[in-house]
Amino acid sequence: MKKSSEFYKAVLALDPRGQTGTAKLEYEKVEVTYTEYAEYALATEGLSGSSDKPDPAPVHAFLKKYPETKLAKEANRQLGYFYSNRATKAEAAAFFPEYAARFPNDPDILNSWLSRIIRDKEPLEKGAELAIKLKNMTESNPVPAYHETMAQFYALKGDKAGMEEIYGKDFMNDRVSGLAYDLLDYANFWVARDGHAESAMAMAELALKMKPDQAYMAQQAAAVFVKAGQDSKALDIFGPAWLQKNSDNPIMLSNYATFWAGQGKNLDDALAAARKLAERQPGKSYAWRTLATVLAKMKSYDEALAAAQKALDLADNERSKEFLRKSMERIKEAKEKDKK
Repeated sequence: MKKSSEFYKAVLALDPRGQTGTAKLEYEKVEVTYTEYAEYALATEGLSGSSDKPDPAPVHAFLKKYPETKLAKEANRQLGYFYSNRATKAEAAAFFPEYAARFPNDPDILNSWLSRIIRDKEPLEKGAELAIKLKNMTESNPVPAYHETMAQFYALKGDKAGMEEIYGKDFMNDRVSGLAYDLLDYANFWVARDGHAESAMAMAELALKMKPDQAYMAQQAAAVFVKAGQDSKALDIFGPAWLQKNSDNPIMLSNYATFWAGQGKNLDDALAAARKLAERQPGKSYAWRTLATVLAKMKSYDEALAAAQKALDLADNERSKEFLRKSMERIKEAKEKDKK
């Protein structure tokens, strides 16, 4: 730290007015003059964990000198950590209300303030207010670290129901599901653009491990591998073995047949699934529609038209009927085109 202090002091001595140039700071994602950053670095080094007597005064002075600094958020974040973990109770009580008022929409600040209340074990009324506000502020995008802090507060109060609601198994199961969907979105995005294929496939596999019993995950993971040219892996995930385990579920039969028809691969297996579906659900329009889809993909146009007609006869609403009429027209057009 001594060498870095000497370096920043030398920068200030060479350019006290900040006129020689700017630095792009990768971590902070801002661009400031060398002088401003040197002053910031000197101010915040006194708050580091290695400092025996951390002193926030230089950071306050820096923010006063540079009220519009692009480094304000990072400087205040360091102050927040100091007052949450190392300041006296009185210092924290004086700092946080003003800090939160300056940045009313920053959940990090509420989390730091609530952490300090947990440490001091008071004031519980303010803690309850902050916990509710933090929950509401992040409801659309929950952050596990914030929920842990809120759960710690409810634990302090002896509120087991609050702990369970805010940080129980349902909360974490939802996070797992959300992450699994995010991983599949990422994988599908990149394989569709011929980029990051290895990473995309790894993320698809991870999503499937997180939700191994969810048919949608298996189907979407298989789609990633098909797009990446890894058909055998796709079949390992969403192929005959998967179908055998799920063959008693009509919806799964339909999803399986429709998926592989859409891919134009594994069509014999898709046809077997579609035929089994029609046998088990002969009075359901969707079963015959599924069979028609697979047969059309296999260019068995006459059989496809016959299945589509059965689906049309069983359809119970005009929207479905119109969809099936258009499907039949497309099958007829494909049949004529293949004759040429």
